[in-house]
Amino acid sequence: MSRSTRILCAVDFSRPARAAFEHALALSRDRNAELTAVHAIPVSERFNWRARERIAKTAALRAAAEAAGVRLRVTEQHGDPAGVILLHANAGRFDLIVVGTHARMGVERLRTGSIAEQVTQRAKCPVLIVPMSEDRRESLASFRHILCPVDFTRGSEAALGHALQLSMDGSRLTLLHVSRALDPMSASRYAYHFSVPEYARRLQQDAWERLQDVVPLEARTTADIRARVVSGRPATEIVRVASEVDADLIVMGVTSRGVLGRKLIGSTASRVIRSAGRPVLAVPERILERLDADVKPESSARLAA
Repeated sequence: MSRSTRILCAVDFSRPARAAFEHALALSRDRNAELTAVHAIPVSERFNWRARERIAKTAALRAAAEAAGVRLRVTEQHGDPAGVILLHANAGRFDLIVVGTHARMGVERLRTGSIAEQVTQRAKCPVLIVPMSEDRRESLASFRHILCPVDFTRGSEAALGHALQLSMDGSRLTLLHVSRALDPMSASRYAYHFSVPEYARRLQQDAWERLQDVVPLEARTTADIRARVVSGRPATEIVRVASEVDADLIVMGVTSRGVLGRKLIGSTASRVIRSAGRPVLAVPERILERLDADVKPESSARLAA
């Protein structure tokens, strides 16, 4: 995200989309990036419905981009919103997708799903999800305090890499590992020589030590990095700690199966996105696969020598 040069923003002229566009515009200005705004018109609507209103709102986007000195391209397409966003994102090889979320709940969400979640699950590049309820900040292009949940999977490794890059701008970074609360009956099968509380403490100590190991030595001396280990339900604890430390960004990994984290599966990811009340940067695990592919054999040999 910190090196983004091509940013795609989904717009539908709703309140969440306006918040997403403001973030995308600020990031594009800060990073001198090209910005593309994609408006997906649902198939349930006629393409020319409210055409004049769309033209006027598109003109407002162009005016805002011109005032910010950002190169803006606007495109419209009829089709499934998530599908249209992903089609343009993949075709244009974008570095970042920015989407807003309505945080739909109940029957409406079960019926329509969340476009932001659908895009997150299938995207090949990081996705910045901006909530409608987010409090206004002075700078939308930088983050004061970043929270990065770590479960020691490839997905969280990808997220940690982005979180460390962002922290180099002077942000505080808090690494969080959430271990599920132990059931005394199941824990006793493994805690042969310890009481259940002692066993739980040893598990937390192990997680603490692993958190220290995942941070490169250079980052430990140049960035403001904190670590926390808690137990409980992952989504609940992530949202609670984010609020407690007043994080203005949560960076999470997305596994190749398209869910956020190996332990943060299914509804956990959805709950974080819907209830965090702050931007979430979802980083796909496949980014590491591309980085691995870019390492030449001869380069590896020199490093090994």
